[in-house]
Amino acid sequence: MRKESFMILFETKSGMTELVGKPCMWRSALYFIVSVGLFSGVVTNTWLISQPLEVRGATALSVILFLTIGLFLYAMLLHGILETFGALAGDAKALICILGYAALPFLVLTPVALLAGKLGFGGLPLLIFISVLGFVWMNYLMVRALEVVYIISFWQALGVVLFSLILLYVFFTWPLRVGTNLVKIILQSV
Repeated sequence: MRKESFMILFETKSGMTELVGKPCMWRSALYFIVSVGLFSGVVTNTWLISQPLEVRGATALSVILFLTIGLFLYAMLLHGILETFGALAGDAKALICILGYAALPFLVLTPVALLAGKLGFGGLPLLIFISVLGFVWMNYLMVRALEVVYIISFWQALGVVLFSLILLYVFFTWPLRVGTNLVKIILQSV
């Protein structure tokens, strides 16, 4: 398992290619939950240290569930976008299998998150930096996963991931923006 994780993180293309042929759904889910769970657990436990253990545990569990469902839906979005663009040879199940491994950078960055939490509010810039670094590394792994599952070029896979991130941004921010504008209009008319 350690060799598999190393291959995914540091020899990504060959590691992803090797994973496609194996049934790895449960192991992928385990890696995703452990990676996200440890990272979010460290962050919530260090920043919410004054809260009771139940509150910290519930916060970490809700983050894990939210991100697990989000990753599954994101995989379906990526599969749909690629089918729309004509890459019909891909396997959605293989994509979901591999995308669970995409959270492994957060497992590697968990000790740095612990350090950022120990620094208190002075560690907030460090926490933001490693979160962005983990997100960029995760997106790189997603690009490599698309490249391997759908047998497309790196640049096409990168374009699909960036397009899907823009769609997600619009999906999550547009209703919020429309709602705040409606509230402003209502408050101005009163």
